[in-house]
Amino acid sequence: ALFPRYKKWCDSYFYLPGRQEHRGVGGIFFDDLEGMEGGMEEGAEGKEEEKEEEERGGEGRKEGRVEKARRFTEAVARSFMPSYLSLVRRRRDEPFDEKQRQWMLLRRGRYLEFNLLYDRGVKFGLAGGRFESVMVSAPPMAAWKYNHQPEEGSEEARLLAVLKTPRDWA
Repeated sequence: ALFPRYKKWCDSYFYLPGRQEHRGVGGIFFDDLEGMEGGMEEGAEGKEEEKEEEERGGEGRKEGRVEKARRFTEAVARSFMPSYLSLVRRRRDEPFDEKQRQWMLLRRGRYLEFNLLYDRGVKFGLAGGRFESVMVSAPPMAAWKYNHQPEEGSEEARLLAVLKTPRDWA
């Protein structure tokens, strides 16, 4: 099954080692699917076509992998969106207070911290002089507080406990 592999990849990639916390509560992560042999399928689907292509000298094999990666990514999006949109519809009108807003800004700060310090794509963009492209992807507002500790027993403290020790939600 793909989920355990991509969940583990998510938990190890989106990690802030200096804080010993993960950037989010879970999910999956994958990149460079084109270069991952067998990284997009659970079964033997497509193996016959690959074998035939190899026998023809490999022409079009790269295009086949690119197309396979595109289809896989689209399938992930199609399966993800119904549950995500359901959550958004259910919670989008919930009120929030200034304390919750500040917590959100701190979490956005962690997102930016991860991106600038650890994300491979951002490092690649910065090394290539694409500063504007990198910075435009940053949240418009973020916050940092030195050694911020959420109130014991709060929702924020519960979230931080999950960020320190990822759970298998499935």
